Amino acid sequence: MKKIIVLGFIMLFAGVSLFALEIDISPPTINAGSSCDYADAFTDVTAKFKAEARDALVKFDSMNNLVTAMSNATSFAADGATTRNFIGYKMFSVAVGTMGALQSSSFNISDTADRVENAEDLYFGINAQAVTVSVGVNLGLFVDGLYLTGKVGSFSYTIQDFDISMFSCGLLAQYQLIEPKKALLVSWKGLQAGAGFIYYSSDISYKTNASVSTSVDLDGGESATLVYNPVLDTKFETKGIKIPIDIMTGVKIAVLDLSFGLGVDINLWSNSDLTFKAEGKTYLENTPNGVDSTAGHANVRGGTTDKSADFLKFKTMTGIGVTLGPVKLDIPMTYYFGTDGPGVNIGVTGAIVF
Repeated sequence: MKKIIVLGFIMLFAGVSLFALEIDISPPTINAGSSCDYADAFTDVTAKFKAEARDALVKFDSMNNLVTAMSNATSFAADGATTRNFIGYKMFSVAVGTMGALQSSSFNISDTADRVENAEDLYFGINAQAVTVSVGVNLGLFVDGLYLTGKVGSFSYTIQDFDISMFSCGLLAQYQLIEPKKALLVSWKGLQAGAGFIYYSSDISYKTNASVSTSVDLDGGESATLVYNPVLDTKFETKGIKIPIDIMTGVKIAVLDLSFGLGVDINLWSNSDLTFKAEGKTYLENTPNGVDSTAGHANVRGGTTDKSADFLKFKTMTGIGVTLGPVKLDIPMTYYFGTDGPGVNIGVTGAIVF
């Protein structure tokens, strides 16, 4: 029966958290005309299967910290193709960028790895938006100092057994509170306030095959092997709407652009589910002669659902970039404060501004 416990560790490796665990088992049935009746043996092994599966998985009963941290990281990653280091463009900007994000109780990689291995409900999340496009327009003809930016990001890809799908879109406004100042090769970009709405969603699924087997003691000293071949399917799904509020400033020294800012992300609404299921047949192998059986099934499922990102995430922002005529390259970074642990995002943005 020890091999059945391996199923629990496979679930852990897949990133699963189980809540309200459901285990449904239908063992193989011995067909009429076979030489023996193994009903008592199957009743016994079914009870053991359920008991040992629950013992192995009880620590995954609720992974609230993990799901919350994953939700935060997804929210952070929605900031791709930011134009906050492009303060003061004259007409419009077109930007393409990528953004990766991390939320963790600690940036101690060794400690985090140990705690993941020990199956703790770790406050740890990671996500990324691979491609985001944004278009900004200077609305100075209508309101002096007002900029409006629309953005959309969408990407789907597969990495080994992982299927990842990301989407985000938003509408942001920036207003120049204090005009820029310039002296020779050095200029101050003034002070700018920004706010808007960003919708984000992420679907991450992990699917693979597994095999679990155990010996069944039969009547008359005989034995057979009970095999369970499930398809393991783990999914993390999150979506939300956030309001980023920023105050930004910056300096330009020759071709070097630097930006600095403070702000807060208001997660107006979000919902995250981490669900798991393992479904497959149960059947007999290595049976005595004259024994014919029909396969049964075993299903295990559960999940941590209806969690959300933290409502308020205060942040400090910076960016470093270069400007070569209308072409800009920027590396934006954000640090998020939190009592449960810090968060960060970092990306790369290329843009054309006029």
